[in-house]
Amino acid sequence: MPPRPRWWHMLQAAKNEARLAVDLYNRQGNERQLEAFLVHMAMAWLKLMQAHTQRTGGDLFIRDKSGRRVRHEDGDWRYKASNQLLKEHFADNDARKVNIEFFTGLRNRVEHRHENNIAALVAGRTQAHLLNFERTLVEWFGADEALASELRFPLFVSSITQDAVAAVKRVRSHVPVAVLEWIQDFDATIEPSIAEDQAFDFRIYLIPHKGPKTEADAAMTYVNAGDLTDEQNAVVDQVRTIIREKQVPVADLGNLRPAQVVTKVAEAIARPFTMHMHTQSWRFFKARPPSGAADKAATRADFCRWNPAFEQYVYTEAWVSFLVRKLSDEATYDAVAAYDPSTSSGGA
Repeated sequence: MPPRPRWWHMLQAAKNEARLAVDLYNRQGNERQLEAFLVHMAMAWLKLMQAHTQRTGGDLFIRDKSGRRVRHEDGDWRYKASNQLLKEHFADNDARKVNIEFFTGLRNRVEHRHENNIAALVAGRTQAHLLNFERTLVEWFGADEALASELRFPLFVSSITQDAVAAVKRVRSHVPVAVLEWIQDFDATIEPSIAEDQAFDFRIYLIPHKGPKTEADAAMTYVNAGDLTDEQNAVVDQVRTIIREKQVPVADLGNLRPAQVVTKVAEAIARPFTMHMHTQSWRFFKARPPSGAADKAATRADFCRWNPAFEQYVYTEAWVSFLVRKLSDEATYDAVAAYDPSTSSGGA
């Protein structure tokens, strides 16, 4: 049998890193699981992209202007960094790319003392991170290389008990403010369609199956919303509404009218904040779609939501806090004030 190509060995290394990441994340206790998962998944993604680059005839090396490979001071060749390979393999609007970028940034902000709280806060994105790796692995190298048959859905209790909502609130209250602000700022830079994509943040509803079990039944069955009938989707939408109304009190949403936002922000910052400035702000930070948009509900849920009963947008206390923090910076204030939606792309 001829020797395996180099890319194959790199692919196996990528899979081994992903296996180790999952093992460390699912181990019992609270000892730095998130940090271990992120470190080894970063290596898994890097090696996966390197294997794909090699297999498809791409270039892994840093080169100078003349096209020659560049060496480190110790004499080894310089390889392209993960962020450069990411740009080469994924489009900017690919939710997988945004998910990887999120964890690249978060990895540098994980505080060991609060890591378990942070892990709970980003659990959906962590699950998406692994699912994206599996999806990409299969897309690039085929189903024979998949990890799905080796990994098991972990047994857990923390997120499905009746006290889950209160527990999540307690967890969030212990996350360092700097980390919460960084996550908020990151989310403010991405399009709502990306934020809602399961490849960025994996969210599911668990509904206990009642009735006779058939031979085809598994303990857990994943159903794609796109495969449901209109009637079934209507039921899911109803469940989503029930869960949202039950778990997110109106007080948490803030329910502020634009004028109330203007008053609160104007009292908290040193420079003028008018209704025009508020309009500039939601345009700049893309808190809601523009007037006349077909989908009025495509908002950043942490900041704004569409109230169909009164046909108006309402805002949250989180939006007020965000504006106070961002607009207290003179450069950001000036950028928002000068923002022209016809020529600019906004920011955070």
